Amino acid sequence: MRLEAVATGDSADRGVGSARESADRKAGPAEELYGPDGTADGTADGTADGTADGTADGGVDPPDLKGLLEQELQELAIELGEPAYRGRQLYSWIHERGVDEFSAMTDLPARFRSQLTSGFRVSKLRQTERRESAEGTAVKFLFELPGIGHVEAVLISDGDRRTACLSSQVGCPLDCQFCATGKMGFRRNLTAAQIVDQFLELGRYASERQERVTNVVMMGMGEPLLNYDNLVQALRIMRVEKGPYIGGRRITVSTAGYVPGIRRLADDDLNVGLAISLNATTDELRSQLMPINRKYPIAELLAAAADYFRRRGRRVTYEYVLMAGVTDSDEDARRLADLTRDGVCKINLIPYNELTPAPGSGSPEEYFRRPSDERVDKFREIVALRSPHTVTLRLSRGRDIDAACGQLYRELRR
Repeated sequence: MRLEAVATGDSADRGVGSARESADRKAGPAEELYGPDGTADGTADGTADGTADGTADGGVDPPDLKGLLEQELQELAIELGEPAYRGRQLYSWIHERGVDEFSAMTDLPARFRSQLTSGFRVSKLRQTERRESAEGTAVKFLFELPGIGHVEAVLISDGDRRTACLSSQVGCPLDCQFCATGKMGFRRNLTAAQIVDQFLELGRYASERQERVTNVVMMGMGEPLLNYDNLVQALRIMRVEKGPYIGGRRITVSTAGYVPGIRRLADDDLNVGLAISLNATTDELRSQLMPINRKYPIAELLAAAADYFRRRGRRVTYEYVLMAGVTDSDEDARRLADLTRDGVCKINLIPYNELTPAPGSGSPEEYFRRPSDERVDKFREIVALRSPHTVTLRLSRGRDIDAACGQLYRELRR
């Protein structure tokens, strides 16, 4: 059983054997990019303040049951002296009914509820703001993590499709120069429960409008594959055919090019879609724009993508952000078509989404601009004529509320 407890100081006894084993989970493979501590600021665990979860009080949060699968909750029930079906009831309360207080789970025995209350929790992200785009195609949600910062998620409407764009980290360690989130730096990984809770909160909002979330994209704040264990656990919970179920064919994980994570995802049985943010056609430029390319250059990235298709049978989407005078030349278009020619893929062109100007902040809008519509059309035409693959143009939703691709960044806007 895999229980999530978030330790904010030294490891602590939490009363259930298997729960003890996961109390001190660290930031993960970010250390391969930023040194032995996995962070940009020298803390030992990938958080802003050096504690294991980045909270302010130095205490210990009990294990969070929202981050557990139904089978794991059944195992927990057995450990606590209850029959396995109590775990199924618990899962239903959390994920189907959206209840986060054990006292309200009235079909559970009083003794079991007391045990749960004393040793566990069901977390709930605190929504502090919600903004709707003028055209009605996107809603941005702001959630607070006390003592750490904020994380954003977006619900995108496109015809009958309702896509939840979810975050995997507070900030991001990769420092892509054109991405607003990268300017935040890395605060911490989100837990599986916190990723799932974004999905549940957006699902509740959609339900209030007589709609439902039909797709999930891990394209919000952070690099999902640098938070692999929590990402996969969250996606497994979303795929359970109880509660707000999403099939693997309707889930896409986006990466800036963390090759070990791509290969690990290929080994897994999730069978989700993979999108790779390519964004440049030479190693020299991509390394300037996306420092991760210095460790995992384009050839290695393309090889990992080809392996993903071979092993999972799903074509990869290459995302390419068009920045005026930087990545939008005719030669870039030709190289993009040639680089991706041999793979089984789709090419998704994304005109750069500018933020409201913030002079002197060092934010991306000072240096990058969106190409003209004419330049975008010309670029697309060249790629489409030269490439054997499908070439699409993303019509970004929510630009007016800074909810489009590359715009999620809270602290700079304050």
